[in-house]
Amino acid sequence: MSGETLHCEAHDYNGAVAANVYFDLTRAFNERGPIVALASGQAVVHYRVAIMSKDGDWVIRETTEACGSVLDVLTARGASYRPGAPLDPRWLAGGWSSHFEFSDDKQRRVRCDFVSRPPRVEPVAIERLFASARDPFLVIDLESLIRMKRTQRAKDYAVIGELATRLPPEREILVTTDAERLLQLAPSYGAGVRRPSVGAARAGDRDAVVVALAREQDRHQQRDRTRLDAYAVAAKPYLEAFAQLSAADRRLPGAHERVASLAERLLPPRVELEEESDDDAQ
Repeated sequence: MSGETLHCEAHDYNGAVAANVYFDLTRAFNERGPIVALASGQAVVHYRVAIMSKDGDWVIRETTEACGSVLDVLTARGASYRPGAPLDPRWLAGGWSSHFEFSDDKQRRVRCDFVSRPPRVEPVAIERLFASARDPFLVIDLESLIRMKRTQRAKDYAVIGELATRLPPEREILVTTDAERLLQLAPSYGAGVRRPSVGAARAGDRDAVVVALAREQDRHQQRDRTRLDAYAVAAKPYLEAFAQLSAADRRLPGAHERVASLAERLLPPRVELEEESDDDAQ
């Protein structure tokens, strides 16, 4: 099969999906310049792989100014902290995430989560994303989103397969989780790819492709579980203390200083993790 037949045409995603509160918030956060990029479930909605996601996730620039701008927008909406690190570069730089919620004008719960160093995504990819931003509605790029979706959840791997079809075939073959797509792509695009599933696809062995993909998925799931377990252990004393805060104490703007003070005493800025390698695709 030719590369032309397999190539997925580029899409103009902006404006193609009905607006929602998280899309609107992205524009509000970026009103003063590009400081956040929509990620995770809402980014999947943007790329038309899902029709809805209940929460909002963003990658935020790792600066005091960016955090301050986001806190201003959230304060204006009456937001409160949920259990998580303070929205502060000291903890964001260590891979921690910050969580908030508020009720909108229709009394719907709106949850907002932020991270500056999303797992498995190289910092240079985030820097490049913000440097190239031209629109307040900024969404994380497909390949970074795919890396973020390599979680413990089995359902995320079907999402990865769908997201991968939006990439050019020479990139899709490196990340797809779809055995049929690998078998289609391998003859034209598999040469030089060290991914075991691609090697099996080039040999035309469908059973071996399925087994290799299952092993890849298991490795990703175990790595994510190990990472989250390490953060859970480190956060335990802090989260126990956070749970003692009243609803009023968690409400912005005053909550930020209280939460940061709590974190200074009980939440280590960094957690020691084993270095991860991306050995599935080159």
